[in-house]
Amino acid sequence: MKLNNLFLFTILIGLFIGCSQKPQSDVDTPEYHFRAGMRAVELGEYSNAIPSFERAVALDRKFAPGFAGLGLAYAHLGQTKNAKKFIGKAESKGGKDPDVLALCARGWIAMRHDEKKWFKRAENLLKKALKRDENHEASLYHYGVAHLFHYDFTDAESYFRKVVEKRGDFAGKADDKWKQVQKIVRAMPGTAIGKKVALHEKITKADLAVIFMEELKLGELFAKMPQTSSPGFYTPSQAEKIESVASPPDTKDHWAESWVRDMLRYGIMDANPNSNFYPDATITRAEYAMAVQRLLVAATRDQSLEIRYFGESPARFSDVPSSHPAYNAMALCTERGIMQANVMTGAFNPMGSVSGPDALLIIRTLQSSLRMTF
Repeated sequence: MKLNNLFLFTILIGLFIGCSQKPQSDVDTPEYHFRAGMRAVELGEYSNAIPSFERAVALDRKFAPGFAGLGLAYAHLGQTKNAKKFIGKAESKGGKDPDVLALCARGWIAMRHDEKKWFKRAENLLKKALKRDENHEASLYHYGVAHLFHYDFTDAESYFRKVVEKRGDFAGKADDKWKQVQKIVRAMPGTAIGKKVALHEKITKADLAVIFMEELKLGELFAKMPQTSSPGFYTPSQAEKIESVASPPDTKDHWAESWVRDMLRYGIMDANPNSNFYPDATITRAEYAMAVQRLLVAATRDQSLEIRYFGESPARFSDVPSSHPAYNAMALCTERGIMQANVMTGAFNPMGSVSGPDALLIIRTLQSSLRMTF
């Protein structure tokens, strides 16, 4: 008899948990809590979003957007098991709603680093959404995002353009992405690692070392130089003889160690006075200009390029005096159209960061110039 009572009690508890809870006020609704959860998601506060989505589905166990929100939040937190579970629930409860399908696809995009089939999953969901509504903005926008992270830059550009032309709620975000992709398409990254760097909002010193070596093919470039290159710059055969060039302590076992070592050998970049390289530090525009200057000096064998613009009066930049240590490099890069100052203010912004697309565009300009040299 006790076992039967316990069994009945368990069933009742299960039914209670599975049932929707009663709202506590007029604003205690699934829609309200879902919107609160999405605001947290957009701010990157994924842990804070979860209670809002949980409350939404507690109030209505059939509320598909709430389950999709949970899937998205857990996806961003790297909890893929929970993410896939809630995305599955959202699909089963809201498989005919384009908004829900687009949100589920967004969850798969967020899992791209952990799930090999993320693109296929996201694509299937977005296709379903667009079959329901071919003009669904969220689906078109996230289709563009999916293609962007899948390195299908031309397709991404097409989707973002479509969203911009609709002039709806996603037009602003799509326009930013469209401009980013246009830069990437113009830069034409030729290597797999170049495509990955193209998506970086800010590149690091390690990123710069890799794209200089891989996209510019510096090994081949330096091999074409005479053995009597400018002091401080070495051809591959000369560099191999320099035993003192070793990996800085903080690049040992770093993923970019070999590329950093090559950049040091060729004299394009330096370690800091404390012998560290700081490979994961964001590179500044001034540092990028210095690396470009060193490459141009090595390529042209013209060391006068290193001092040509020092002491200019007036200085050509509104925010950098001509006595600045990197002034000559900045002036050289702008003079040759490799980098640009702000058209309105004349500022170079030496401490500003360099985005992946901008870094690759600079490299393409350099490539064109160096082809003429060799």
